[in-house]
Amino acid sequence: MHSPQNRPLATCAKGLEGLLLEELRTLGGTEPSETVGGVYFTADLQTLYRICLWSRLASRVLAWITTVPALSAEELYEGVKEVDWADHLDLDSTFAIAFQGTSRAFQHTNFGALKAKDAIADWFVARHGKRPSVSPRRPDLPLHIRLRRGEATVRVDLSGEALHRRGYRQAGGEAPLKENLAAALLLRANWPAIASDGGALIDPMCGSATILTEAAWMALDRAPGLNRDYWGFSGWLGHVPSYWNTLIAEAKERAAKAGSAPDIYGYDGDLRAVRAAEKNIEAAGLSGVVHVRYRDLSALAIPTHKPVTPGLIITNPPYGERLSDSETL
Repeated sequence: MHSPQNRPLATCAKGLEGLLLEELRTLGGTEPSETVGGVYFTADLQTLYRICLWSRLASRVLAWITTVPALSAEELYEGVKEVDWADHLDLDSTFAIAFQGTSRAFQHTNFGALKAKDAIADWFVARHGKRPSVSPRRPDLPLHIRLRRGEATVRVDLSGEALHRRGYRQAGGEAPLKENLAAALLLRANWPAIASDGGALIDPMCGSATILTEAAWMALDRAPGLNRDYWGFSGWLGHVPSYWNTLIAEAKERAAKAGSAPDIYGYDGDLRAVRAAEKNIEAAGLSGVVHVRYRDLSALAIPTHKPVTPGLIITNPPYGERLSDSETL
């Protein structure tokens, strides 16, 4: 089979596909092609690791294992059971399956996940008399199965957890913006070029500082995955630790060589949001780089402590129906 499905897939929020496609190119992915909520591409393992570490926009990075017929539960079971699972996990490993898509044969995603789990378990029982355990939380091998047009594509979820979880969020506001969406807003607003010219950034309703943190990490050339402590490939038998260790060392070196960030300020009229922002900024290693203050929107003013360079005002305003009454809004 030579369909686009038989390649790695980086998923994203709908509407970000074009931005993600361009980002994948810069990170070494080749032949990218958009699909709804993601981009198919071609890459070797080291490039897949680089995308996991450096993508600011992707939600997950999925490496292809197999595509099997799945017009019925039996077809899916037999196809998954044909995989040599000894290449991917051992008896002491844990695994989990996320199943996406429905059809006449699979009216519930839980049913599809169960049939695939049974196939993997039976593969091990037939050879070893016992099977690996299923663990929904941080498994050694997180698998993703996508059902589409009578076929099921099985992939390793290299990210493990959604990539917007950068590892710095200690506290959240009432409706925090996802980190990869904040990064997308900043890229759309041309923040990297503004920052390189020394322009400041102000978020007048900064909430828990997601936009501020993403902006600072972009300006400081810091890989968004450096703070994460779990990856889906860590317990996968196809993992090559030397590739990953090299990329981590390179990312740390780039962060160390980065110059100073431009002025980055956040304000919020909710003191709880400011306290949450301070915790997140400290966890992101940005104390003294990103500055937040308790200040109402009506008091917004351009900083006057030095000559003004054209900068950026960007914010994710509170949603009226979700977070406040119409009078406050």
